[in-house]
Formats: sequence, C-alpha cells, structure tokens
Amino acid sequence: MISVSEWVPSYGDPHQLEDEQEYARVWEHEQLQAVDTPVCSRPQVAFVDGVRRAEALLYLDQVTAVAGVLAAGAAVPGLGYAGIRVERVFLRAAEISLPAQSGGWNWRSLLIPGDLNAELALQRAMRELEAEVATELAREGYTLVLDGPLQSALPRAVGYVKTQQRSLLPPEQNAALGNLNAGQRSSLFAWGSKHGCYVRLTKHSRHQHPYHGLVRLEAMGEAEQCRAWLHEVAGWLPAFAGVAHIDPRAPQNLQPIAGLEKELRRRCGDPGLALRAVRQAVAQLQRNERQGNPWNESA
Repeated sequence: MISVSEWVPSYGDPHQLEDEQEYARVWEHEQLQAVDTPVCSRPQVAFVDGVRRAEALLYLDQVTAVAGVLAAGAAVPGLGYAGIRVERVFLRAAEISLPAQSGGWNWRSLLIPGDLNAELALQRAMRELEAEVATELAREGYTLVLDGPLQSALPRAVGYVKTQQRSLLPPEQNAALGNLNAGQRSSLFAWGSKHGCYVRLTKHSRHQHPYHGLVRLEAMGEAEQCRAWLHEVAGWLPAFAGVAHIDPRAPQNLQPIAGLEKELRRRCGDPGLALRAVRQAVAQLQRNERQGNPWNESA
C-alpha cells in the first residue's frame, strides 16, 4: 500500500528505521498493546531544546576547524521562554584560540575529540549545553520535556523522540504500532537504563504513513514509576502537537518546541556578521604570527 508523509522531505525521512541487533523488551504486557491515555491536568512544563550553526570553516595545517554558535533554552506555555543561553565556540584539533573582537564577539575554544568530526563535535557541544539548561530548570521544579533522547536521569523529565531511526522493537511488534489511534500509547518496553513507549499524537488517514504522528517517550528510573509517569505525559502531550499549515515537521514537532527553535535562531544573531568577526580574528592571528607571537597566546 502506498502512503504519503506529511513531513517535508528537506528535513529527511522521520521513519528511516535501522534494525537493532538487540531489541527492547516489552514488559508491561505479554504482547505489545494499545493503551488509552488519561485526561488529566497539565503540570508547569518546560520544553527544552537547542540549536547549533556552523558559521565558518577554518583550516589548520589541512585539518578542518569550525567556528559556530550554540543556543539552548526552554519554552514554558503561558510564561514565554526560560533559561536561554547563547554561546559561540571554536572547535579545533590544535591548541589555538580565536581572539575576541569588538562588538562582543568571542569564542570558547574546545578540542575536537579524536573520534568525531567538527560537525558531530558541534552537535555534542549543543547537547551538553541543553543538559546544563535542563539541570537548572529541574532544580527550579519544572516538569521537563527534552527534545531528543534522554541522556541522564532528571526528576520529572521525559525524552521526546520525533524521528524514528532506530527499530527498538522486533518487526512484528514494530508493525503493530501502526494500529495505535490518536491519544493512545503502546505498552512499555525497556532497553539499557531506559523505559519507553510510543504515542500517537493525532489522527491519521489511510493515505498517510502508518507511523504518522508517532513519537517515542523515554524515562529513567524504577519500572512502575516510569509507567505511571509516561502514562500521565502521554495524556497531556498531544495537546501540543504541531500544526501542519504552520510547521513542515508537524505533528511530531511540538508547537512550543517549534517556537523555541525560532527564538533561539533569532538570538544566535546574523551569520554574515559572525563570519566577518571570524575573519577579523583570523587576520589578527596571522598578524601575530608574522610578528613571531605563538597563535595560542593571541587571545
């Protein structure tokens, strides 16, 4: 049967599944089932996400380095934004820093781990910034929805995975996910230190992909506590589903997260001005080198 995805192709395929060598274990029921979710009041929730942008490529003795910007924060429905942080970084493989430039342009210098390229290192730095923001918001008592897989245990936090690129369940159980109706979740399953379930955010029609509107929720902790927590989240989360005429990644990209991404990119500033600042910093390094000063003393 042929079907059409609502997800705009330029964002990639949200259902590009790769089989796992070891599948998750369904523990809530003997076989994967559809579970109706409750209608319950929503807590004060913060939707946490981050963005990154590579702004300049630099070459140090044929080795690529990247100057970029990271931003992370949270959208709090009814209250606006919280905890937003913006940071410029210089990812390199050698001991060198970019000197600060007038106008507030400065970069935190980070070494690229040997097992990563510059782009992946930039993504890791963004995830670390997100984790710092989430930890601070958890201390303030917010319930957290973290865009992406859950990286560590936080109180009342859930990981929200909107692109299904890992086949956590065996083929026959994975196929059963297509039978979930809007507002239903799957049985809970466990892998590693995590417990999770799938949730259908919105209705889907026969012409749409069987996994349309399907997302994965993740939690860490004791099994029964995770079941109660994920069951509650699955009840109020669909109210934030993305809207197709506004967001090309709807409904999986939640409305608060879409608004947060837009605000974070705005706060990252103009990429043209950022590139000019990097060029000025490199020109200063080159002048220092001609004058016999080591590069790593020019900051």
